[in-house]
Amino acid sequence: MKNSILITLAVFAATFLNAQDSQQWKIGFKLNPNVSWIKPDNKSITQEGNVFRFGFSLNADKHFTDNYALGLGLNITRTGGELSYLRQTNAVPEGKVDEVPHISMVTRTYKLQYIEVPLTLKLRTNEIGYITYWGQFGLGLGININAKADDEIDYQLEYTNTALEPWAQSDLTSVTVEDEDIKDDINLFRASLIIGGGIEYSLSGTTAIIAGITYNNGFSNSLKSRGVLTNDSDAVVYEGSGADKKPRQYELKGMVNFFEFNIGILF
Repeated sequence: MKNSILITLAVFAATFLNAQDSQQWKIGFKLNPNVSWIKPDNKSITQEGNVFRFGFSLNADKHFTDNYALGLGLNITRTGGELSYLRQTNAVPEGKVDEVPHISMVTRTYKLQYIEVPLTLKLRTNEIGYITYWGQFGLGLGININAKADDEIDYQLEYTNTALEPWAQSDLTSVTVEDEDIKDDINLFRASLIIGGGIEYSLSGTTAIIAGITYNNGFSNSLKSRGVLTNDSDAVVYEGSGADKKPRQYELKGMVNFFEFNIGILF
């Protein structure tokens, strides 16, 4: 995967560098540390916190005039977030040998990586001293290339298969799972709105140091696993009765968002 990313970046760079006109094209490389989070779309999911990640990008600005440009690029972005929710899984109860359904509280730290292709309109001021101010807005389309998670699993209830008390308190101790592959729990594509701004500090000719901040707002669902529904009192919602009493499940939904700091060089 890493070799594929490097080859893609090299081809992208070669294509635009060969076509570069000093009056029309500007090529830039950037490092992009970010603070990211996942915004849930269900009251049964709790957003626990933000995570710090980083990425890098290759950008090409196609200028129509000195002040207006079409921003293209290729971003390698690492994002994530931390959520907690109830889910149904199978586990072996104390003193038994066979797995039975359990309801557990999972606190999951997502570690996601995307290749994103942005398409933005970039606006630039005239140079003031050595500084040019810029702003941009547009859309991005990302493809997930890696998805892992660290899970803290607290087993709460286990299925007893009895009519009187089909779900009883679990005796299992909590466990932690690190770097679990969750590719099947993440949607392949991610669409986003991109808004940003910053400065260019001229060094010589067309070469400049660039710095800025970008807000990348996901507006497509990035999750596709299932959780256990809860009510306003955070109690499990069931369907059926007796031994057929089962927790009601729902599709997880959440959008990945992040603030990204941009530091790099423009040619």
